[in-house]
Amino acid sequence: MILLVYSEVNAQSIASSLGQAEYSYYFVLKAFLPTLRTLGDVQIITDPKREVDRIYAQAQARGEKCIFLSFTSPQKTPLGLRCPTIPVLAWEFEDIPNEHWQGQRHQNWCHVLRRCGQAITHSEMTVEAIRAQLGQDYPVVSIPAPVWDKYHSLRERLPEQNRAKITLHVEGLLIDSESPLFSTVLPDQNAVIRNVAQARKDPGENSDSEDLPTWCSESSLRITYRYAREWYHLVGRPWLADLGKDLHRRLKRQPAVPLTAPIPTPPAAWPIGSHTLELSGVVFTSLFNPCDGRKNWIDMLTAFCTALRDAEDATLLFKLTANDYVEAVQNMLLCMARLPRFSCRVILLNGYLQEQDFEAMIEASDFVVNASYGEGQCLPLMEFLSCGVPAIAPRNSAMRDYMDSEVGFIVDGWREPWHWPQDPRQALRTCQEQTDWSSLAKAYRDAYHCAREEPDRYAQLSRNAIERMRGHCSEAVARQRLMAALNIKDEM
Repeated sequence: MILLVYSEVNAQSIASSLGQAEYSYYFVLKAFLPTLRTLGDVQIITDPKREVDRIYAQAQARGEKCIFLSFTSPQKTPLGLRCPTIPVLAWEFEDIPNEHWQGQRHQNWCHVLRRCGQAITHSEMTVEAIRAQLGQDYPVVSIPAPVWDKYHSLRERLPEQNRAKITLHVEGLLIDSESPLFSTVLPDQNAVIRNVAQARKDPGENSDSEDLPTWCSESSLRITYRYAREWYHLVGRPWLADLGKDLHRRLKRQPAVPLTAPIPTPPAAWPIGSHTLELSGVVFTSLFNPCDGRKNWIDMLTAFCTALRDAEDATLLFKLTANDYVEAVQNMLLCMARLPRFSCRVILLNGYLQEQDFEAMIEASDFVVNASYGEGQCLPLMEFLSCGVPAIAPRNSAMRDYMDSEVGFIVDGWREPWHWPQDPRQALRTCQEQTDWSSLAKAYRDAYHCAREEPDRYAQLSRNAIERMRGHCSEAVARQRLMAALNIKDEM
């Protein structure tokens, strides 16, 4: 059997694509490769329209089965190919898009999934969401990315390690609240005042009310202006951008003005380069894209600096994964500047870690933290749990499949109306789960107490996490479900 696999971001483009839309699909595909290679001849595709049907025709001529696995969201899954196509999709909401907009029929996932006739996803919630629209007999299966086996050697040596102090080497940005340089990058009082004033400013405050017609009140003009402004940002501008891209493709020429804004340059005072980072005490680690609003770093940061403000041996490490991180880090620094003085340690790290340093970060971590409004599966959370690192996380979206009080500390929340992220109308069609800040703060305190005062309980949480993830995201589980989904007989 030939298994063709594809994601928009690939090994050549991942370094420049961190934080962009669809970038995480590359890591999901990469996690599936070892298991897929036990099932057939895996070929990585870079241009589906040019490559897939050619390989499919050659396979048919030999009497060999060929399937195309597209690691993309449905609206980006190639349609119209002769080769059987199965989207492998991640989704964090309880409803899938069942309508289209701006004349783009492929935005309706029901249309795409019917055309494909089958799907693979990574959570039972998404399975339920798809079947709610396409019927209970629609062939969709949840197969989490098989990351558990990857950390076998790390699990073997973790109990033998002396975790008093662990050192890792960092290439990139490293901001440490314990560093003497921290005061040079933290915004001053005037910057904080300007930031607060700007946040409170009415969008229509600068409108010239002296020239208003007699029939128009100032308040009605502000409302009209606000709606017009929001319509332009949410609908008009994306539509014009798409139109410009289409004209560019048709005319086959380079645009005079870039269609995307340049990535901001980090301030000169920021420590960027090669660093040595020492971690000790009780370490809470969170890995996320700082440009992804779902990840809710504000609650993670403020709850930590409030709940453990006097704990000098408590550390919160934000491992960021984005190229355009400057604005997000500036906002994090502004947030810290507005907080009351704290003695706990906060580290912001954006840069590449070699494999041994990534594993050292896991070894140094006592807890992995997530406060997201929703997850398609959350690879970092799954990876840390697979290594026996207990979690602080909500039990929503895909995390319901593996997160509970036996593997960590639950963060409460509540459902609120929300929109699908790719919908420029921002029409309320689904729900996300808002985080209960006080519950998150309590989880930090309880976890810290557990690490310091309850070693037996901590050890049990660690063992539970390893076993939970063995049953959730091991290669054995993924292989069995893939064989069923792809109708492969076990000949081993």
